[in-house]
Amino acid sequence: MLDQETGRGVTNASVINKRSLAVGRTNQIGNYYLQVKPGDSVVITSPTHGRMAFLWDGTTQQPIMRIKRQLADNVIELAEVTVRGKQEAELKRELEILLAEPEAKRGVSGEQVLDRVASGSVITLLYEAFSKRAKSDRKALVLMQEDRRHKLASYRFDLVAGRATDLVGDELTKFKDFCRFDDMFVLQSSEYELTFAILQRLKEFKR
Repeated sequence: MLDQETGRGVTNASVINKRSLAVGRTNQIGNYYLQVKPGDSVVITSPTHGRMAFLWDGTTQQPIMRIKRQLADNVIELAEVTVRGKQEAELKRELEILLAEPEAKRGVSGEQVLDRVASGSVITLLYEAFSKRAKSDRKALVLMQEDRRHKLASYRFDLVAGRATDLVGDELTKFKDFCRFDDMFVLQSSEYELTFAILQRLKEFKR
């Protein structure tokens, strides 16, 4: 995939086979790897060059696509790609912090009782086990952690689904509700795993 004016490769574009829902991504020189069969529709989406599609004729081994840049010449090239990268970097950092936190629990488990007794923290244990305030604080912490986890999962889903599909706005929200993925799956899966799961559910959503 090449820029129409400069002839340089278009990097970081998503490439999807609409039949199989296989996903690829262009490298710095615009090349990508994707398994296709004759007659397959291939959709290419670039953050800087927009969207295009073509039918593979089954004979051209390396079809060369030239696409016009959509961003104006006076726009700083950092804009869209870097902003998206920054979002992902911030999301990754938030995920690392969240997943490193001890999981908040609504009650004190038997294992925690033994740990506290062994460490001599009997008074703290009794406070946590029977104090109404401690129970209330613990419940609030659990709810806050669950809410934060859900918001991060929702944000990551929107980010990945926005690149892998053409759904936007209300349609994307309906699709997210339709998928009903577990928050921890969305947070812990790789981008490839999440993209694959999203595209599999998209088949059912569009029936």
